[in-house]
Amino acid sequence: MNELDRIDSFLTAFKELENELVSIAQISTYGHVSFSKALNEIYYQRKHPLIAQYDNYDFLKTASDLRNILSHENHICAPSQEYLDKFLLLKESIIHPLTCNKIATTKIHSCKKSDYLKDILKMMEYYSLSHVPVLDEDGCVQGVFSRSTIFDYVSMNESFAYDEKITIGDFEEVLGLEDHLNETFLFVSAHDRVDKIFTHLFKNKEHDKNVALLLMTRNGRPGEKLLGIITSTDVAKYKI
Repeated sequence: MNELDRIDSFLTAFKELENELVSIAQISTYGHVSFSKALNEIYYQRKHPLIAQYDNYDFLKTASDLRNILSHENHICAPSQEYLDKFLLLKESIIHPLTCNKIATTKIHSCKKSDYLKDILKMMEYYSLSHVPVLDEDGCVQGVFSRSTIFDYVSMNESFAYDEKITIGDFEEVLGLEDHLNETFLFVSAHDRVDKIFTHLFKNKEHDKNVALLLMTRNGRPGEKLLGIITSTDVAKYKI
């Protein structure tokens, strides 16, 4: 792409983003609402999670400066390909954000309480799994079996004797979503935006439990069929 093409592509994308920001800002005023005014309103009032991040906000301010220069047909500068690519990606992430159903793992390796422990451990080793949702007959989440479940169980009981007849259900007291000693699990909707679930994956306080999995259902509610799971690795693929 040559310099003129990059300029044209940038200005076209900028106009699309400007219209979107004005819509998001919802500033009650007569007359024209500028890109900068809409951007500041969204940033300071935290009306969009991506723009609430200072790095993205600051980047969009430089984009506004660049547009002002180019709008006067003064081609003393032009966006580099790297800059343009970053701007286009951020624009798309704001206008057409990814949703959870686009990044979730939908081929779920699960288990039931009646399954033998030995079989689930073999499955976890074969597929390199750290967590396995425990589902009922309707595919709803009853709990999660993880690599730390046995350790959690032993820490709460004096002894543990392995037996081939031991089932997942024998660990009932440490399977519940809130029963894991160092981990917790949250439900998200299939249509939740990825940029809104970032905060779910980080501790707010030092002693908070780590969020090990996001459990995706249609409306993000317990009691609904599990449609997919999301890990921090899945979210990390979301570049912005």
